[in-house]
Amino acid sequence: MGNGTKQILLFILEEWKLLLLLTIIFCLYFYYTNSFDFFEKKGVKFMKPSILFGNLGPRFFAKQSFHEFQVDINNNFRGERFGGFFEGRRPILYLFDPELIKAVCIRDFEYFVDRQRFNSKEPRYLSRSLLNLKGSEWKAVRSTITPSFSASRLKIMLPLIEVCSQQMVEFLNQYDKSEIEMKDVLGHFTLEVIGTCAFGIKSNALEDENARFVKVAERFNYISGPKRVLLFSLLMFMPELIRFLNISFFNYESTSELMRMLKNTKTERKASNIRKNDFLQLLLDAAAKDRDENDKSKNNTCLDDDTIDAQSLLFLIAGYETSSTLLSFATYMMAVKPELQEKLRNHIEEVTEGKEISYEILSQLDYLEAFLLETLRLYPPVARVDRVCTKKYLLPDSNVHVDVGEIVSIPIYALHMNPQLYPDPKEFKPERFMNEEKKRPSHFLSFGIGPRNCIGLRFAMFTAKYAMVCLVKNFKFSTCSKTENPVQFDLRSFLLKVKNGLWVKIEKK
Repeated sequence: MGNGTKQILLFILEEWKLLLLLTIIFCLYFYYTNSFDFFEKKGVKFMKPSILFGNLGPRFFAKQSFHEFQVDINNNFRGERFGGFFEGRRPILYLFDPELIKAVCIRDFEYFVDRQRFNSKEPRYLSRSLLNLKGSEWKAVRSTITPSFSASRLKIMLPLIEVCSQQMVEFLNQYDKSEIEMKDVLGHFTLEVIGTCAFGIKSNALEDENARFVKVAERFNYISGPKRVLLFSLLMFMPELIRFLNISFFNYESTSELMRMLKNTKTERKASNIRKNDFLQLLLDAAAKDRDENDKSKNNTCLDDDTIDAQSLLFLIAGYETSSTLLSFATYMMAVKPELQEKLRNHIEEVTEGKEISYEILSQLDYLEAFLLETLRLYPPVARVDRVCTKKYLLPDSNVHVDVGEIVSIPIYALHMNPQLYPDPKEFKPERFMNEEKKRPSHFLSFGIGPRNCIGLRFAMFTAKYAMVCLVKNFKFSTCSKTENPVQFDLRSFLLKVKNGLWVKIEKK
């Protein structure tokens, strides 16, 4: 053995700790950067990533809200139809062109049937929801639930919504000439409507501000600071570990307690043999039919108890969050735009004067609908939706292929704030949605797009319209000392939240 070889071996023996550390650093560096040429190989323009964070640095350090972050991403690709983005080391293909989004989500839906899901060992009452189901299972459950939101069923629910709306007015009367935070207050109304119409549950949300059901539901998406950091770190640095962990973006204590309440309601319904015209009854009937058909064919049922529970919980928490966000921002806009509030009031009084509020009357309130849609354009509860490629796909008018398992993202808020699609995007203009050809254009995405859009959009709009009629007829909203204009979005939340709340002054008419 030569002197040179002996010296090398001696160095290794003496400095093995340093060498091991350097080897680990190199391996980690290679692991976290070996995907950074992904878009370069595809010939796709992309944002230059940094090690560990990819392009998510501003979000990891809470320097920007998730909604505003989508606008910044869009600005990085100004004039491009699509672009590459990295969440940690994971590549995401962003779509910016409305026609391309229509092709992916509607025309060629069969290539993008699935949503991106959080593949952890979370309880089945979370993993079996419509948001997480894939392929044929999603299609079967979706087709079963869809009849719950038909026009005929909404008409049946109207008396229940009317009662809840009257309770809301009585609830708000106690705040006459007071400054109130509308998201919290209108969340009570939303819970009462969903509990009554969907499950036959009287939540007492509009009678007792501290009702247990309300307090539990309000915390469904609360995540502590340490858990938020853990989730973010896992997604960016060690996503493969998630499938071994019982971890979720929802608050575990809140969702498990809500699930217990819903299961008790389902058990009581089955034991009493009392039938109701609500969402839960439709699911129970569909499950019974599904079991009978599968007993004959000896196939597995797709509507087992966990799947029913998952849809019930999804209806509750998704409906609560999105509807309360819409209504609270609508009242906020009335307060900061008093001339539009007056115009809306005149419109509602003209259409409804001397008439009983019905499904048909609500359908005639075109300016009210435009007011709500413009509210959703400026303040969509969700800033981005994703789709997972299920069959290899060639992006139209390009030579870029999307392979199976790759993710495409649609930045809802960025499209809504695009001046080429919506001139003066920061201005609140309900007239954008007034005439027929402009009503809900393909680049209006607050309810999603295509077959995997929000299944409850009709219920949400129907409920919001009725609530707004009652609010406008009974109250006047104005700014107060705590009203912010413009509002500041919460920097940590994934869903749309306002940092300091939506405060207005309310006065009885």
